[in-house]
Amino acid sequence: MRSFTPGKFGISARITSPRDPVMVVVRATAAIAGTVAIALQPAAALSAARATLGPFVTLAAIIGGSVLANRLGAFRLAARLLVPGRAPRTAAAAAVLAFTALLSALANLDVAVVVAVPVAMRAANGHRLPAGRLAVAVAVTANAASFLLPTSNVTSLLLLARARLPALDYLRDSWLAWLLVVAITIGALAGWLTRAGTVGTRPARTGLAGPSARAAIDLVPMFLIASAIRAILADGLTLRGDIAAQLAIGSAIAAAVSNLPAAAALHPAGAPGLWAAVLATAIGPNLIITGSVATVICRRITRDAGATFQAWQFSAAGAALLPAQFAVAMLGLHITGALR
Repeated sequence: MRSFTPGKFGISARITSPRDPVMVVVRATAAIAGTVAIALQPAAALSAARATLGPFVTLAAIIGGSVLANRLGAFRLAARLLVPGRAPRTAAAAAVLAFTALLSALANLDVAVVVAVPVAMRAANGHRLPAGRLAVAVAVTANAASFLLPTSNVTSLLLLARARLPALDYLRDSWLAWLLVVAITIGALAGWLTRAGTVGTRPARTGLAGPSARAAIDLVPMFLIASAIRAILADGLTLRGDIAAQLAIGSAIAAAVSNLPAAAALHPAGAPGLWAAVLATAIGPNLIITGSVATVICRRITRDAGATFQAWQFSAAGAALLPAQFAVAMLGLHITGALR
């Protein structure tokens, strides 16, 4: 299989285009939410914006670093090392998903799907894997793996801005839960992919895209949405019940209204509440395709590449994995002492 080569005009340029309908909706929502927040809570709007600014500045810096890493060839090298050209189908599928999980955890969720989906499309051609299913698996894995570091997902940054848990303490609590979730996710999805046979749409474009600097600009409307929600719901929403109930309710909220507004609204109570909210806003969006912007981006890149991203397959895979993912995550958090 040929090495992964970034195209001059990659898919990332299209997904961040001003004509992208996803971003048109996001900008319109930001304008409406901002107007409502100023009208209803004029005094709280500025303080909410200040409280929300830090996480988005941090995320913009991560995206900037990812753009530089891509230009230096770091993602191309990682793809070549982690996704070998001659490997069994199951190993190739697992390698693509491991690449996705590492990008989501160490860089950022949105960076992960932009980089990993074109790698997946090329792997689908080279290893006769079903391209659409592989893209679905990439989206499920990227969301589920986006909680190792606070910077892995902007939702975690928003939640930690209220919980005040230092980054090193967060990592000490999260690492084992992350490893267990990633292991069970990759194992199940790699088996699902190889059992599907060799039937699938062969993608028309397979160049390796990379994160675009415009993605940092696209954070502005998302920042406005999160700030507006915090201003309108000044006291936040506190999940009730035991941690299982909080995970279920938080996931339903994140899937229904998207994880960013959910994270802006949730006000975690104690360590169990914090981790329930973190996991719910990272893994919960796998229930519905609109649960996270990253999934929508993943679907768009897949369709642009000539493959079919089935929303029902995404929801089915997400719902099937969710109980086991939460169970192993709770096990990992208990072992590391995060829930004491």
